[in-house]
Amino acid sequence: MDLHIVSPREQAQYYDEILEMLYMSDDDFIPPLSARSSTTQKDLTSSQKTEDGILQYFEEMKSQRFMVALEDGKVMAFVSYRENYVNGVITEAYTPNIYLSTLIMRPEARGKGLTKTMYSLLFKEYEDRFICTRTWSTNIAHKKILDFYNFSTFATLPDDRGKGIDTVYFMKKPAR
Repeated sequence: MDLHIVSPREQAQYYDEILEMLYMSDDDFIPPLSARSSTTQKDLTSSQKTEDGILQYFEEMKSQRFMVALEDGKVMAFVSYRENYVNGVITEAYTPNIYLSTLIMRPEARGKGLTKTMYSLLFKEYEDRFICTRTWSTNIAHKKILDFYNFSTFATLPDDRGKGIDTVYFMKKPAR
């Protein structure tokens, strides 16, 4: 598997495959990606899908950086992220940072340790920064990986994604 961080000038060559993966993974997310308008959306209580929801999400995502995992030239997984992202939860105290907004893997690439490999490359590349992300409280698989890498929970927004489904923010301190 060829893993690399994509420069902004070369990322457009991967857009078709990334968009395909967004559609393929729509219902893997809470709320579905088609019920969102961006990767940093604050109101996540709606699960109402819209016809152009994934396209809106994707258009906003294009302004971010990407890491891709390629196998025989095909995108098998990707991570999109923002640099020095600040919102009402991630404050200036957590800068400089990398905010991981979206991580998607093709089904045939799952269960092979690829997510851990991708995180390891991000830690190496951005060892001097906080690594921040968020997920939903019932996303056990992702939470296990974050626990493995000693991410700390630094905020929980109760029922933020519907009754009984919290948004949980995680952070890993810089290695410095």
